[in-house]
Amino acid sequence: MAGFESQKKSARLLYYAPNKQPSYGTALVNGKFVAGWQQRFDGAGILELTPTKRTDKNMAKGTEFATNEQTTGWDLKFGHKSDLDARLAGMIMAFLLGSDTITGGSAPYTHSMAFEETTTQAVATSIYMVDTAAIERTLIDMAISDVTLTIPARGPCTIEVNWMGTGHWTNGTQATPPALDQPTYILGSDCTMQLGPVGSLASMVGRHMTTTWKWSTGVVNHTAPGGGLYGLFPRLGLRKFSFESTIAAKDTDDISTLLEADTLCGLTWAINSGAQAQFNITVPNCSLKAAKMGFDGNMTVWQIESDETLMLVSGGSPFTAQVINGVASYLAS
Repeated sequence: MAGFESQKKSARLLYYAPNKQPSYGTALVNGKFVAGWQQRFDGAGILELTPTKRTDKNMAKGTEFATNEQTTGWDLKFGHKSDLDARLAGMIMAFLLGSDTITGGSAPYTHSMAFEETTTQAVATSIYMVDTAAIERTLIDMAISDVTLTIPARGPCTIEVNWMGTGHWTNGTQATPPALDQPTYILGSDCTMQLGPVGSLASMVGRHMTTTWKWSTGVVNHTAPGGGLYGLFPRLGLRKFSFESTIAAKDTDDISTLLEADTLCGLTWAINSGAQAQFNITVPNCSLKAAKMGFDGNMTVWQIESDETLMLVSGGSPFTAQVINGVASYLAS
């Protein structure tokens, strides 16, 4: 019986660079990955390289079966889950929202992100992956499709991110990618949540049990005649976003009344896991979509939620994200 070298999921490698591509269809050069980092991920993240095919199966030709076929297009998707570290937090939010305003001449750098609304062209980057001993690829024109952030009571926050490309990729090895290093993680136990009527926020520390944020860019692979087998660029659709938080009830009500009175609220999630590992989300003006009673064992809790229909633009954006880390910039080409 013949043997073979099976391939381990744990041996897969994922490399990010904080840069955007100089143009669509043009991969980041090797040096950008050398200056980037190797990203730990769940290992089960799947690269979906999908061809579109045409055949003559449904044509009249003397047989009901296909007699020819050809590839007419390529689509590419990739997604993974990771524990959230400080540099990944900055990258995901910058590419998700499309802007990065930087302050600080040296580390720590403060990155302030909000929605970019002046274009429908999504910011794209390249991703380098090693899947097996024989398969190494650079994925081109990768734009964020959706993100899920979970803030737990203990341990690192987790991020699930899905990318969409135009179908472009190249095979081959990148030159000297970075070795595995030790990032600083963003911990749920370091999160201070505030909630209350606008201008009168109160700390929810001790009562805030967990939060999940979800964002979607609605991005599509824009195809048109003349593009060949690939899309021309990733195009933004209508963006959606929402959060759900679990808050323990107390003897005097301060949650249900917000929903009942249709009170405009402010919310903040401030996570400080070190001088170069901070992640903050601010919602300046929203109303609650739901405040559902639930139970955690014998403890009564409120499950509150809101979304893009109820988070109102204030100062130019319905919410803002801020990351403080040691990365000098994102989105530079």
